[in-house]
Parts: sequence; structure tokens; C-alpha cells
Amino acid sequence: MKPLAICCVFAVFVVSADARAQGPPRRASSADPHVELSVGAGFLGGSSLGTADADLRGRSNQPFQLFETSSRIRGSVPLEVRLGFLLGPRYVFEIRGAWSRPELETSVTGDAEAAPPVTVVERVDQYSLDLGVLVNLRRARSGSIVPFISGGAGYVGAVHEGLTLLESGIGFRGGGGLKYPLVMQRRGRIKGAGIRADAALIVMTSGLAAENGGTRQVTASGSLYLSF
Repeated sequence: MKPLAICCVFAVFVVSADARAQGPPRRASSADPHVELSVGAGFLGGSSLGTADADLRGRSNQPFQLFETSSRIRGSVPLEVRLGFLLGPRYVFEIRGAWSRPELETSVTGDAEAAPPVTVVERVDQYSLDLGVLVNLRRARSGSIVPFISGGAGYVGAVHEGLTLLESGIGFRGGGGLKYPLVMQRRGRIKGAGIRADAALIVMTSGLAAENGGTRQVTASGSLYLSF
């Protein structure tokens, strides 16, 4: 969890420094956009889920290993939807949802009866829903790249094939990216449109955590967004 703590401290420092440099905030106008919707896809990296031993205990209370398992979740292509509520020209409160179908691979080795190693692969449906904050590091202008930092936390769940098992946990996300506004206008229902690139580190805990206390996945995505 140390990398996430460092990201949070850095975000607070950037926001406070930016607020001091900009002076009093500009008043929001009814012509300014208030909601931003983005839809896209990307890549979610794989990660180890750790190892586990199947042991028996005899009368001497000494463990006897039957076999050992190691599990890994493979990379996948998630679909992402974000709904942002603009709190000003730079700050956005976001609701993010994502879905992907990675493969879960489990290897069985070290069988006590000398059986050959076996690898079992199944598809899982992985869902996430989190709340977060995005901070634009400069004001948006048409045709100008806008860097941003973002972070959030929320629910992560994985449903195994046949809906036989649901594992769930808490996911923490920290990262940033770039926006490139293509259209900006003050009239009409649609106030703007553009493209967006995100990259982040996601740490999952609880039921989806590995032995070391968290499953880490790197994600990158591209999306189109509309401002209303």
C-alpha cells in the first residue's frame, strides 16, 4: 500500500500548489460543461495470486503435503465507462465502471502420489465500480493536451464460470493520463468532445488478494468523451 500512499501525498501537494498559483477560482457559468461521459477500452495486466499447499495433519500434528497450487490471473481487455461531475475547470468527481473476462490459471504440482503436474484454466467475469477524483493540471483548451492525475477506490468482484463462485474485494486505483479536447463550445447540449488516455496501478484486497496482502494490476486504456 506504500505506492498508493505516496501517490495520495503527491496529489495533495500538486492540488494545493496549483490552488495557490492560480489565485481565486473563476466562477462557474451556466454555459460551462457540468457532466463528462467517457467510454473506452484498454489492457489490464496479469498478476500472480500466490501459492497454497494442501496439507494433512497426523497424530503428531506434523503437516503432510498432498500437493501445491499456484494461481495467476492473465491479462485481459476491459471495457470502461466513466461519468464525471465537474466541480470546476480542473476538478472532477468520477464514477468508474469496468468489465473484463480474464483467464484464471491454476497449476497443481508436487503431488504426494507422484501424479504429473496439471494446469486448469477457466474464464472469470471481473467487475469493478469505484469512486474517485480527477485533477486536470491545466485548463482545457481546444487542440491542447491536458495532463491529469486521478485516484479512487471501490468494489471489485470476480464471478467464476457457471456462476459457481463469487469472490469480491476492495480495489484502490492511482494514476494519471492525458486529455485532448477536439471540440469546445459554449452553446448547445454537447459542450465538448475529445479523446482520453489513462494509465493506473490497481491494488485489490480481501477476497481477491494474494498472499502478500494485495493483487497488483497495471491498466492502460483509451476512450472518447463528451461534455454536457
